[in-house]
Amino acid sequence: MAVGDDAAAVPWPILTPSVDLVKDGATEINRSRDFAAQVKALVPVGKPGFRAAAGITSGTAAPTGGSDGDIYFQIVP
Repeated sequence: MAVGDDAAAVPWPILTPSVDLVKDGATEINRSRDFAAQVKALVPVGKPGFRAAAGITSGTAAPTGGSDGDIYFQIVP
């Protein structure tokens, strides 16, 4: 994967060394943007994403399994 591809996928602006004034630093700036884009991709999106990332599941069935001390909540209609 070329330097700057992850940043372009987010989409964040990419520097072009032949055009932009920051010719020598363009590659390093794009690398830092790639890193930021990769970290951003790890963050869950929306309530379902946050719940899944935290290992939280929900349902109306009676709880099964677990260990001593676990707390279960059941939604009663």
